Amino acid sequence: MKDSHGDYDPNTQNPVNPDPDYNGDYPEQSASIATISPADKIKEMPASSKAATASPAVNRPPKPPGYALGPYLQFLTTDLDHMLWYGSALIFRHVSFNDKRPKIEFICEPKVDYTWEILYDNIFDMRAYRVHIKIELRDGASDDKIAWKIDWTDHTSEGLFHIAQRDQRWRGGFFSCNGFDATVPEQVVNDLTYTNVWKHLNSVHEENPLHLLVWGGDQNYIDFIFEDCPYLKDWVDMEWNKKWTCDFREDLREQVERYHFNMYTENWERPEVKYALETVPSLMTWDDHDIFDGAGSYPPLLHDSPVMMGLFRSAQKMRLLFQHHTTVEKACTEDHTMFGYKSYNFLARCGPHLAILGTDSRSERDAETIMDQRTWDMIFDKLNKIDPLVQHLIVIFAVPFSFLRFRLAESIFERFKNATNKCRTLPIVKQTNSIFGLPELYDDLLDEWTHQAHIRERDRGLQRFQQLSNEKRLRITFFSGDVHTCGIARFQTRRRRGVIQPVNDSKLMYQVISSAIVNIPPSRKSLHVAHYFKTKWYPDGVEDTEEELTDFFERMPETGRKLVHKKLLPNRNWCYFEQSSSATPTVVQKVGGFFHRHFSSSKNNVLPITLGPTSTADGQGSAEPPVHTHTEGRFCRQQTEQSREGSTNELTIRLWLESSEKHKEGRQFVSYELLIPGLL
Repeated sequence: MKDSHGDYDPNTQNPVNPDPDYNGDYPEQSASIATISPADKIKEMPASSKAATASPAVNRPPKPPGYALGPYLQFLTTDLDHMLWYGSALIFRHVSFNDKRPKIEFICEPKVDYTWEILYDNIFDMRAYRVHIKIELRDGASDDKIAWKIDWTDHTSEGLFHIAQRDQRWRGGFFSCNGFDATVPEQVVNDLTYTNVWKHLNSVHEENPLHLLVWGGDQNYIDFIFEDCPYLKDWVDMEWNKKWTCDFREDLREQVERYHFNMYTENWERPEVKYALETVPSLMTWDDHDIFDGAGSYPPLLHDSPVMMGLFRSAQKMRLLFQHHTTVEKACTEDHTMFGYKSYNFLARCGPHLAILGTDSRSERDAETIMDQRTWDMIFDKLNKIDPLVQHLIVIFAVPFSFLRFRLAESIFERFKNATNKCRTLPIVKQTNSIFGLPELYDDLLDEWTHQAHIRERDRGLQRFQQLSNEKRLRITFFSGDVHTCGIARFQTRRRRGVIQPVNDSKLMYQVISSAIVNIPPSRKSLHVAHYFKTKWYPDGVEDTEEELTDFFERMPETGRKLVHKKLLPNRNWCYFEQSSSATPTVVQKVGGFFHRHFSSSKNNVLPITLGPTSTADGQGSAEPPVHTHTEGRFCRQQTEQSREGSTNELTIRLWLESSEKHKEGRQFVSYELLIPGLL
């Protein structure tokens, strides 16, 4: 369907790809393109050059890798029946070494079995190996050190990671947004740096080794491909109708895949990232910038176009390789453990009492749906079979499951999207558009679970999580990133129904928001304005449930002074989490444990929160005292064992915030803690 000016309506089916079978499905290129002469091939990308940033590892376009890469460690699950820890390592070796496969050795007390698998015999002159690792899970409540050593024939490399013994409390980290998008000025990039928050995360890991690192999406910012790839740079400015109907050429596919490959290897080889990947097994879920900005959140004409579908397929291939050590063909096999209707999700068991569900909210996304109903059913089929010993389930959604609503802005941008293309290209309007010709914020809003187009799907999912929690007595917590800010939201039983203690409320579910570890945060003023939006809701059709963005931050990370706006802060950050027990609350005891709210209060709208430790002045570790010392006043009473009686397994969340005045004298990182009770 075309408008009065002859331009395709963005809401109409794509005329050359009207009914794609999956995200990444596009028609074969036309015969005229397939037989094109060498002289008409697309232009090659320019040679790589050092990007104008302080990081020596960032180039534009990304440069090809060296001759040896890895190991990049991945955690899969633990099997308590057979007392085994499962994981994998991703290793690359240049094909010029022929069949001289690297030799890996594990030096540790537990028994280790491993097997090699070739994922790609030759992918951009590299051979990609997956090493399947199976480690004896020993009884005990300590850590086992697993040292590794690789003989590459021309050199050796070595490292160490830690796994939790059967009854050890798991320690992990969570973060998102590992890069800068194309809109961030170079000077801001140099001021913030890629490395500062990463260095702090690594210093905490060195202080008390993490068992697991969860990457919450936007591991790569692929945005610059539209500037670095000559064909795509021209495509951005292409005439509207041609832009959304032209072929995704085979020579373009090869160039795009190479760009992704080099982008991953360059990012994975950044020293601070490489150290983490080699010393902490990871779990990952992707988000839009791993594909392109707003991937999936566009109307059918754009979403189903051959170029967008081709870009998606290339991103999917490289995401599965680098983030999950697998391929499209192997991902959902028994050995590679992923599942989904047309997406790739995972469920990991972390010892007896903790499990982590990683969701894929991009592979099935369109303007109306985030996850296909058949994938939802597969997820809950697995969760309903979860071991009764599991007391905490962390659910990873790249985009927050609970967040602010922007209904007026949604309506305005929907109107702009539905305007004629001629209207959208007027100079005063065009300057507010994205490279795809729609309003810049249109896809950002449509990305959200709380957007009007997705809130019903969100609420149906919430109801199923509530049912699961109630039947299994399983505490569910959501971890998310994406929004470049940090805070805590919460679902719980609506208070009009009377007092329900947190340990008995199966509807009590916290939303941890941690973003970004690298990217620029929003301005402080914009977040102040956000506090005047509605921050408490009663989800339609979800019985006796209230949802709220909580007052989590009592004091400023920079000064320790009391805050007026306590829900969201504009500081880069990452999240530490640890299982804890009411009998042995290790994290709480270590930092002094003065809680702002009473955990066993007669009200159920309180938060079990405290100021956590801080880093040293040079941004290292977690051994310094809180940014503010509380008194034993009415609202600063010390947490006691009696107030937590009956809760046998808890989850401690510690949000680490970078001070926005980090270059001035003082502590660079300040933490805030939340204690999530088990469910009785």
